[in-house]
Amino acid sequence: MLKQVCTTLAVVCLFGCGGSGGGGYSTAPSTPPNGNTAPPTDGVSVTNDAFAPDSIAVPAGTAVRWAWNTCTGDVYSGQTCVAHSVTFDDGVASATQDKGTFTRTFATAGTYTYHCAVHGAAMSGKIVVN
Repeated sequence: MLKQVCTTLAVVCLFGCGGSGGGGYSTAPSTPPNGNTAPPTDGVSVTNDAFAPDSIAVPAGTAVRWAWNTCTGDVYSGQTCVAHSVTFDDGVASATQDKGTFTRTFATAGTYTYHCAVHGAAMSGKIVVN
């Protein structure tokens, strides 16, 4: 019985402690921080040093939207927003920006690769148009 009580207390302490240890559930609101745009459900989120997802497949004629989500910080310590671009190998590019969105419509089937002009190939993605 004592072993069962100790195990229960250990579990309660483990899951009951707050902090920012990563993992677990978040009670933070789903609204993005100031300066960030809600990640598109059918597009790409531009985060710090990554496109998420980095590859998507869409039918021809689809408009894909990239939303910048690069602002971090809070009202006490200030915000930092990092500038990125969506630069396609075929020459089409967004502005280098730290907030906002960019949309491109893909009329023709093929694979369209892109990268961030600031970070190069380390931050890249592709759109596969069927």
